[in-house]
Amino acid sequence: MKKAVLTIIVCCIISACSKEKFVTYHFFSLGTIIDITIQEKYADYLPEINKYINQLSYIILADEKKINTAPVNEKIYISKETIEIYKKSIFYYNISHKYDPSSYTVSSLYGFPEGKYHIPAEKDIINAKSNAGFDKLVFNNNYLIKKSSLLIDFSANAKGYIVDKTAEYMKNLSIDNFIINAGGDLYISGKKNKKYFNTGITNPDNKTMPLSIVNIENMALATSGNYERYFIENNKYINHIFEGVTFEPVNNYKSVSVIAENTEKADGFATLFYLLDMNDITNYCKKFNIAVLILTNNHKIVKLCNWEKYEKL
Repeated sequence: MKKAVLTIIVCCIISACSKEKFVTYHFFSLGTIIDITIQEKYADYLPEINKYINQLSYIILADEKKINTAPVNEKIYISKETIEIYKKSIFYYNISHKYDPSSYTVSSLYGFPEGKYHIPAEKDIINAKSNAGFDKLVFNNNYLIKKSSLLIDFSANAKGYIVDKTAEYMKNLSIDNFIINAGGDLYISGKKNKKYFNTGITNPDNKTMPLSIVNIENMALATSGNYERYFIENNKYINHIFEGVTFEPVNNYKSVSVIAENTEKADGFATLFYLLDMNDITNYCKKFNIAVLILTNNHKIVKLCNWEKYEKL
C-alpha cells in the first residue's frame, strides 16, 4: 500500500506581527517534499535535521530492498528501526488483513508508486497474488524469513515513524515549537507565540477551500486519498491503494484524515481506515481514541470520534 502524497495547508507560519519569527525549510526526502517550520533562532540545526531524516530513510529503504531481493527461506537481517516498523505493521494487519504491506507484490505490477502505469497481464496478477500475504513474512528473533517471493512496501506507516523519530530528535535539541510536514504526514509540537498553528485539510474537489481547519498541539495528522496516484485504462479507475484480502485496488473514499497522538499512528490508521467500511471505522476510532474526517466519493464530509473538538472556531 502506498500512501497518497497529499498537501496539508499550514497557515500562519510567518507573520509580520509575530513576536518571534519562524522559518520554513524545504527539502526532498522519503519520496516527497519535507517542510520543517521552526523558530528562526534554531535555523542552524536544519541541515543536521535534514541529515537525520535522510539517514533514517536510507536505512529503511535499504532494508526494504534487502527483503524484496532476498531468496525464499533465507534469513534476512534488518535494522532495529525496520523491525519496529514491521511490528507496527503487524498491529494493523491483525486488526484487518486488508492492511497488508505485501500488497506491493501486486500493485508494483501496475507501475505503482512511480509509473509507468498500466494494467498487467492476468497471468502475472494471478501469480503475484499467490505470493502475496503478510503472514508469509515471518519474524524470528532478529531476522525475517520470506515464505514466498513476496514484495514489501512499509510506506503506509514508515513515513509517520520517521516523522516521530525526527520530532523526538528535535526535542532533544531543545526545539519545542515546530511543524514537520512530510508530504501530508504532519506533526505539530507546541505553538507559535502561544497561538495554534492552524492546519487545513486539502479538499480534492476545491483545493482553495479546505475540508476542515484544525488546531492541534503535540499531536499528528495524516491523510490517505485516492486522487494523487491513479490512472484510467479501459474505463477502469485504478487507485494506488490495494487491499490485502483480494489484493485488488480499492476506491472506497476520496480521502480519510486521522488525528492521533503520534504520526505513525495517524499514518497507519489513515491507510487502514481507507480500506474499511464506515461502521468499522467508527468502531475502531472509538476503541483507539483517534479522530477521523472522511470525504466520500459522493462529496459528503463525515466527521467521526470527536473530530469537531479540534476544529478552529
